[in-house]
Amino acid sequence: MPAIAAAAFALALLVAGGAWWMHGRADPAALAESEARAGRWPEALRAWRAVNATPRARGSTHLAEARACLKLDLAAQAEVALRRATEVGPSDPDAWRTWLDLLRVEERPLDALEVGWAAYLAVPPASRREILRAMTLALLAAPPEDLVRETLYRWSLADPADLDARSALDRAITDAPRGDDPGRPDRIAELSALLERAPGHVGLREALIIDLAEAGEPDRGRALLDAWPEARRDARYQRLKGRWDLEYDRRPDRAVAAFESSLVPLPHDVRTWYRLARALANAGQPAAARTAAARISALRELLDPIPLGRRLAADLKRPDDPETMRDLASLCRAVGLARLADAWDLEASNAPATGLTAEPGAPTMTPGDVRKQAGGGRY
Repeated sequence: MPAIAAAAFALALLVAGGAWWMHGRADPAALAESEARAGRWPEALRAWRAVNATPRARGSTHLAEARACLKLDLAAQAEVALRRATEVGPSDPDAWRTWLDLLRVEERPLDALEVGWAAYLAVPPASRREILRAMTLALLAAPPEDLVRETLYRWSLADPADLDARSALDRAITDAPRGDDPGRPDRIAELSALLERAPGHVGLREALIIDLAEAGEPDRGRALLDAWPEARRDARYQRLKGRWDLEYDRRPDRAVAAFESSLVPLPHDVRTWYRLARALANAGQPAAARTAAARISALRELLDPIPLGRRLAADLKRPDDPETMRDLASLCRAVGLARLADAWDLEASNAPATGLTAEPGAPTMTPGDVRKQAGGGRY
């Protein structure tokens, strides 16, 4: 019996050692997938990063790394992985769609336009509708305010170096302040310190300038506006410049030009239309001011969250129906997004005559999917 027991013990050691040896030699991607299936996200993230540091990296492995990052609320790191995923595997719509969903939460419409059109040109024609849906939602349908707030707070807390999430959170607080929010002086001090370390980050700069305007410190805001990076003076810069021209420099003529420039890429920006109407009235152009005011009323009706949400929900239930695509084209054209409208019309003209009432897999992320993606309250 002692001999049998000794033999059994030796066999157990041999099996355990073999398992350990095989584990060490196992496919790294298979190990990463195993960790992800088990919900061990820190381990999965380390494993995917190990894979992506080798020649075996693919677009799909970078996307898997991004998903692990999102489970851990590391949105900025997820965006880096998504960028790599789309560079390595540009024809895969999943990475592009996930990126657009992230930009939707952070309310970065200019980035959504850039990423969306790059995706539209990169994916196969059969996948273009997925990209157009994600783009349409990113531009026109912000997730619920509470969900956005919670998500941005979690992202900022999980990664203090996530400047996009931090600046987006500050804009959300400025738009709809609550009693338990940090005070504006504290936010200004924090954003100032962050911007000093990252002066090229225009999202931070924009959020800080808006806070300074609301705090009655236009001179400090003007200094930051004048220091805006020359190469990145886009619609964000133009609408802030127009605000200073209108409210502080009393130059409505210059404000009109700045606001009109800002509205070229973002023709559905109601706040800019409101300031444009004021600038036109102050510039002695009452007829144009009335036209702008009428545009504000039309956009408010089109973008009212409740009817817009119902309309989009109805359309997304029938994603392959040509009538759905034509309705989305009509919506995009009505708010001024002509290129997006044309793309939807093209999809409608190329779609089969009979529509489908459902599509395998979600066309894009819903707010519920956003919560699941982070393994909790957030995307």
